[in-house]
Amino acid sequence: MKRLSLVLPILALFLASCSSLNIFGSDEPAPPPQTLEIVDFGIYDGNTLSLQTESVPKKLGTTFGFRFVAKAPEGGQTAIRIITTSPGMINPAKKEVEFKAETTDTIQVGPQYNCLFTFEQEWEMVSGDWTLEVVAADGSTVKKTFQVYNPQ
Repeated sequence: MKRLSLVLPILALFLASCSSLNIFGSDEPAPPPQTLEIVDFGIYDGNTLSLQTESVPKKLGTTFGFRFVAKAPEGGQTAIRIITTSPGMINPAKKEVEFKAETTDTIQVGPQYNCLFTFEQEWEMVSGDWTLEVVAADGSTVKKTFQVYNPQ
């Protein structure tokens, strides 16, 4: 009897952990596979990843971001939105602070695409968190946040 009283609590814990791990199945459908997937990220030299990092020095000519692929719909294409969020750049031509830029495109399933930003103007180089994001038509998202810093 003493042995049974030790086994029952252990068995109860085992069954509870199995149900939380979904070992025995569930009525809930599995989430759909991600349409978009990040291939690599960091600082690029041309189209080549030169350093995988989330820290980016504030320097003219620096290109950072990520490469991604669309995996669905199979053999097709998908509409995407590319969103760049910065700490706030003051565009001298517009004389206003820009926090977000958004573009749209349609991409093919399979090939790699770039989601990159290059510091081309002095006023673009703003320290802080920069987030690059791609949103597919089905709502799936890939994004990466980079910390832009002032190198010493």
